[in-house]
Amino acid sequence: MILGRVISFTLICAMGLSAQAADWQTQIADFGERLVALGAVPGMGIAVVRGDRVVYRHGFGTADVNSGRAVNNDTYFYIASSTKALTATAVVLRAARGELDLEVPLIDYLPELKGTAWESQRVTLDDLLAMRHGMDDRWPVILRTAYSGDFTRAKLIELLKEYQPSENGKRFNYDNLGYNLLGLVLGGNGEHGWKQAVNTEVLAPLGMGQTRARISNLLPEQIAMPHTVATTPISRIPILKADANLHAAGGHFSTASSLARFVAAQISRGSLHSKRIFAEAPLLLTQKRHAKQDRQFGDYHRSGWGYGWDIGDYRGETLLHRFGAFGGYRAHMSFMPEHDIGVVVLANAATPAADLMANTIYELLLGTKGAVERFATRLNEMERWLAGYREGYAKHLHERKQRAAPLPHSLEVYAGTYKNAELGTMQWLLGETGLKVRMGVAHSPVEIYDASDNAFRIEITGGGSVAQFLMDPSGEINGVRFLDREFVKQH
Repeated sequence: MILGRVISFTLICAMGLSAQAADWQTQIADFGERLVALGAVPGMGIAVVRGDRVVYRHGFGTADVNSGRAVNNDTYFYIASSTKALTATAVVLRAARGELDLEVPLIDYLPELKGTAWESQRVTLDDLLAMRHGMDDRWPVILRTAYSGDFTRAKLIELLKEYQPSENGKRFNYDNLGYNLLGLVLGGNGEHGWKQAVNTEVLAPLGMGQTRARISNLLPEQIAMPHTVATTPISRIPILKADANLHAAGGHFSTASSLARFVAAQISRGSLHSKRIFAEAPLLLTQKRHAKQDRQFGDYHRSGWGYGWDIGDYRGETLLHRFGAFGGYRAHMSFMPEHDIGVVVLANAATPAADLMANTIYELLLGTKGAVERFATRLNEMERWLAGYREGYAKHLHERKQRAAPLPHSLEVYAGTYKNAELGTMQWLLGETGLKVRMGVAHSPVEIYDASDNAFRIEITGGGSVAQFLMDPSGEINGVRFLDREFVKQH
């Protein structure tokens, strides 16, 4: 660690920065190490941006508690919904060249949706980008793209034909659906063509070779594995992402420094290391407010939505940000346009420590009075939060165990394959440790929720939900009810 700081200091001096800059780097490193030592996060990758350059990067903690493998600057984390900013930028860059028109109806690009509510509502690409498409965000497309990965382009189109207008009309409503549709527009006739489109438009020009939309291209030892901080000690949880369910609203693994190159281009409005990469106007368009919102997210007040960016503030400073969270991961990507500084923090647990790390970096960079003392207090608050969170989780586990009771049937009776035209196929499998359920690449252990009602708790969609087995008049199991839909048992 000491050698690493000496090397960092040497590099800073070589870049002509002041010794004061080295001090904030040391403070950042110290704070990150304290978060890890506290148990608030297993591991983090961070990167700091000034203007059009990534000026600092650092890895903290553990990438995998089972092996003890450490996080380094080349460790990949899942960035979840931070992908939306990449997808939006790809769309806008194509529009700037005249290849797409943001104001024409969506059906001009997806003609298969003619005669549906998507046409009658005159939904445009602008509506999709701005999260005000006004369509009801139902489960089928979201489940298949973000969780099971069980879809083809034709199947998504078939499902989208049945979507209806939302009761709230064309108002801002954060969801994945609009960006899934943008993925179809970008991708042409392929199921995952959007991945190549984002790479061609954004990643390759910015030299973001360490931002990948295919986990199969990575070795396990390159990836920060997902964990939970709800247990003491921190424990590993299954990784639930594969190529099939990396989608246009949440579809990349990245290192912090690679993602920071995108932030640098946004801050400089198209430049990276003094080289013009993109025209200024398209990037400014993504940063402009296209929809209103008024909500609090942690320490940030969100007042607007750009194209792929939340627009808000942190302690009175304008902050454009796009976060992401998914089973065992948390991503923070943001920048302050008025100060030309930005931060990326990637964590391998869904923890507020990622935002606390970013806030600390901003205040140190801005030289905010009392920052060091304030964040010492925040560490104490984080310790209390962790204690309460873990106590609540232990209580929750105890309550779940109390639900266990003798089932009216043997486990073999529940095993089988069940199908629903909208949501796909559920496979209930009996193993040595009990039942497991699988939908495409999504999988989950099974525990009893209500034995008398043949109901089980599963975690196919990232959190706990209930699946209830159904019976015919003779008492034979013939289906499963899940997400308000019936799956029919296959014979």
